[in-house]
Order: sequence, then structure tokens, then C-alpha cells
Amino acid sequence: MESFLEEDLEIKETEENTRKNVFGCEECCLCLSLSLRPLWHNPCPETPVIPIPTPSQSLSTTSFSSPPMTSQSPFPVEFIVPYQQVAQQTNSYPSESSSPPPKSIPPPPPPPPPVWAIPRRPRNRTAVQRNRKPDLAVAPYEWATKKRATVHKLDYLVSRQILNVSGEVRCKRCSRSFEMQYNLLEKFREIGIFINQNHTLMLDRAPSQWMSPNFPNCRYCGAEKSVKPCISAGKRSINWLFLFLGEMIGCCKLTQLRYFCKQQNEHRTGAKDRVVYSTYFQLCGQLDPTGEFFSSLMNSDEQ
Repeated sequence: MESFLEEDLEIKETEENTRKNVFGCEECCLCLSLSLRPLWHNPCPETPVIPIPTPSQSLSTTSFSSPPMTSQSPFPVEFIVPYQQVAQQTNSYPSESSSPPPKSIPPPPPPPPPVWAIPRRPRNRTAVQRNRKPDLAVAPYEWATKKRATVHKLDYLVSRQILNVSGEVRCKRCSRSFEMQYNLLEKFREIGIFINQNHTLMLDRAPSQWMSPNFPNCRYCGAEKSVKPCISAGKRSINWLFLFLGEMIGCCKLTQLRYFCKQQNEHRTGAKDRVVYSTYFQLCGQLDPTGEFFSSLMNSDEQ
């Protein structure tokens, strides 16, 4: 009987030892089943404590094994090479860090044409052409054409070296007549600048300085503002260019001014200041129809 009890005790001891070696203890088995250990838990001294690795330690210690690269990769290049390197290889545009090219300054717009060069509404010329008289056989002056009350263009006059325009004048005090000259380009430039600056204030009427011009002084008796132009009685032989450069068209009679406007198919009825205004503009258009010559004169003065 005693031997039987001893054997039974030995069997129980071996079972307990095996249980301790495999599972540690009952408390340790409970701890293994839980994800978090309670604060009051004290592990069994017989079981070894395994430290739990931190995330940084786990990342540093863990190593991932990448599959070997073959010659024919199943993935595209974008998944293997970083995105920045692919963008640098495929980007054909300049980088943002590079300085932009300097902006070229556009040239300034050309100046507008003078007032007399602006095209106007054409008028009905059938009645004028029907009653038009034939041209003159000989031009009365070298700067005039055979057509009545018409002068040559500035290009023609400059090419022929006609740079001075002369005319006959008479003093009111001493009654002596003599010849005066005006520089063609200088006087045309002065009149053109005056028209461009004041045409909005004129309101289709000649200013006072055109209606009552400042006459020159007499070279013989020295009288101030006593010299007046000698206007021919015949309308065909009036020196229109000389009167234009001297700004003395206002000395003409109304019938003479209407004759000029009639030859240019221009409106010729109304007050004298309106007819004088039309005469100045018509002569500017005859000398420089497109306004290019006047613009070249202004550009040369600026340079």
C-alpha cells in the first residue's frame, strides 16, 4: 500500500514539474492570454522576462528582404525609381530657379498723322467736273502746277532744290515795292505745329492771327508792320504758297478765297474766317497729303 502511494506522489510531482516547465505557472498562463499586463502583476521569478521592443528598435532591427531584380521587371519605372528622379529625367522645361528671360520693351507707337492728312468724306464732284475749266498752259510760278490754285508737293520741291519761296510786297508808308523770301521747310513746320496744337480750339474758323496777320517791317523806311503783299488782280496768278508761308491769306478778298475753294471742290459759302480756315488746310494737304513729310521733319528736330 505504501509503495502504491509513493508511486502516486512521484507521478504527481512529475506532472507538476512538466507543467511548470511548459506553462510556467497559472498566473503566467493568464498573462500570456492578455495583451496588457495589470499594474499589480508580478511575474513568477522562475519565468524569464522578455523585454518588449520599442517601435524605433523594431524598425531598426527588422530587415526586409527585397526580391531579386530581374532584367524584365513587372513594374513600370515610376514604381521603382523615386518620383523626383523621374520628373527630373522627363522634364524638358527650365527649372523655376533659373532666371526668366528679360522682357523686350516694345517700340513706342508712331505719332498720329497731322490733321490735314486725315481722310474726309468725299463730296459729289460731278457738277464740278462738268463745269471745270481747262488747265493753264504755263504754270505761273515754279512751285505751282498748271492746275488752277494748286502747288506742288514738298517732295517734288525738295528734289528740285526749291527751298525758298519769294513774293512781292509793298510798304504802306513809303509805297516802295520789294521782294521777300521765306524758307519753305521752316515756315511749313511752324504752321504745321500751330495747326496740330490748336485745331481743336479753332472750331472750323481761322484764328485772329490768320485774319489779321502780323506784317513785317519795311526794309527801306523802317516802318513797323507796314508791309503788305501785292496780290494780283487776276485770280489765276495769285501766289498762294507765298501767302501761305507768310500767313497772309487773310489779306485776300472773299471772292479770291472762294475761287480757291472752288478749284479744290471745297465748301466755299459762309463767313470769311471759315473760308480762310479751309484755304490753310487745303494748302497743307497739297504740300503734304499723307503727313509723312511733316512727321519726318518733327523726328529730325527731336534727334
